[in-house]
Amino acid sequence: MRYYLRNPKTKTISSATLVPPALQQDTELYGRINKMCALRETMRDRLKTQAKTDDLSRIGSVLSAIQAYLSELHWYISYFESNQSEFKGMQNVEFIWKSAMVSRLHDKVNLSRPWFGPRGGATGDSDGGAGAVGSGSRSRLLGGGSFKQRPSQSTSIYMELGFTLQALAVVKCMSAYSKVATLDTEIECETINAMTPGAKIINEEEGEQGVEALKRAAMELREAAGVFEYVFESVIPKIKHIRLGVPDLMPEVQYMLMTLSLADSDRLSVRVWLRTDKNQRKTPNTPANLLLGIQDRYANAYSSLRTLQGGEFRSVSADIQNYMHDGQMVILAQAMIYLAQVHSDGQKFGIAVGFMRDARELLSGVKKRNQSIHAKTAEMLLSGPLEPLYSLYRRNNDTIGFETVPSSEDLRARLPSGRTLISKVIPHVPSSNM
Repeated sequence: MRYYLRNPKTKTISSATLVPPALQQDTELYGRINKMCALRETMRDRLKTQAKTDDLSRIGSVLSAIQAYLSELHWYISYFESNQSEFKGMQNVEFIWKSAMVSRLHDKVNLSRPWFGPRGGATGDSDGGAGAVGSGSRSRLLGGGSFKQRPSQSTSIYMELGFTLQALAVVKCMSAYSKVATLDTEIECETINAMTPGAKIINEEEGEQGVEALKRAAMELREAAGVFEYVFESVIPKIKHIRLGVPDLMPEVQYMLMTLSLADSDRLSVRVWLRTDKNQRKTPNTPANLLLGIQDRYANAYSSLRTLQGGEFRSVSADIQNYMHDGQMVILAQAMIYLAQVHSDGQKFGIAVGFMRDARELLSGVKKRNQSIHAKTAEMLLSGPLEPLYSLYRRNNDTIGFETVPSSEDLRARLPSGRTLISKVIPHVPSSNM
C-alpha cells in the first residue's frame, strides 16, 4: 500500500556548531554532542536511502535510527533549556529539512516563493539576522526546484525537533502500511466476501495471520497519531513565530495528519471485525455505521487542511488531497453497499437500488483516476459484489417493490450518523538518555 506522504529528508550538520562557545573545551560535552550528530547522520543516511525506493522491507532500521537520534536530541534540548546563557553568540548552526508534503506541481509552475511568510531563497538572505540555536530567527525558504521536495531552513532547535518527530510519525505510518501491503487484495476480498451472499470465508490459518498483521498495523498508526499530536501540542507553540516557508509544522497540518492516521487505524480495525465477527453479515447496519464514522474523520481531516490560506493549501501535495478525497468516496461507497443490504432486508427495494447506484458512481469515479492509491480498492469492489447485488436489487424492485428510486440528494439526507470509532491516540512519551 503506497503512502501519501513523501519520505522526509535532511542535511548534515557539524557537531562543532552545536557546542556552546563557552564550553568548547569541555571534552565530555563535546563527546556527547559528537555522538548525537553521528546518530543524526545515520538517521539522515537511512532516510535518504529509503526515499529512493518503494521497498519497505528495511523500514524498521529507519525507525530505529530516528528513535536513537531523538533520544539524544531530547537530552540536548533539555541541556539547552537549562543553560541558555552559555549558548549566546552561536550563529553557525543551520537545520535543513525537506518537506514531506509540498506539491511537486507547485514548484514546477514556478510558485517556489511561498504564498505565506518571507520571500527567502531568491537572494539567500535571512529574514532576521543571526540568532542563537533556539531562537529560529534565521528561518527561511530555500528556493524549490521542479520535481524536488522543497527544503526549509532554521536555526531553531525546536524546528529540528518538530521535523524529526514528523519523520518518526511518517516512518511509523510507512511501517504500518508495509504490514498490510501484501494483504491488500486478501483483505479487500474478505470485505467483498462479507458483502456477497453465500460467500466463502478464507481458511482459518490465513484469517489469523491477517488479523494479527492488521492489529499491529492499526497500533502503529495510533502511535503515529500520538506523535503528530505531540508536535501539535508541545512543539508548534515553540516555533509559532518562525516562518518556515513550508506547511509541515503548521497546527492545521499536524491535526490533519493525526486525524488521518486514526481514520486509517479504524479502517483496519473494521476489517479485523469483519474477519472475526461471525454474525456481521446478519447485521449490515453495524459496518455501515462504522464506515460512516471513518468517513467523518476523513472529512474532518480535509476540513482542517481547507482552513489553511489559499497559497498554503495549494502548496500541499496533490497526493495528500487526493488520498483524503478518494478515500472518503471509497469508504462512503462501502457504507452505501451495506445500507443497501439493510434496506433490501427491510423490503425497501427502491432505496436499496438508490444506494447501490450511488455507490457504483462513487467507485467508478475513483477507478478512473489510475494514480489514486484507492483505485485498486474501487476496482475490486466494482468487479466483486456491487454489480451482482445491484442487479439483484433492481430485479426485486422491478418485480416486487415497484418503488420510486430516490435521488442522490434524498439518499444523502437518509445517511445515519457514524458510530463512535475504535481507535484512540497512543500518546507519544519522549525518551532521553540523561
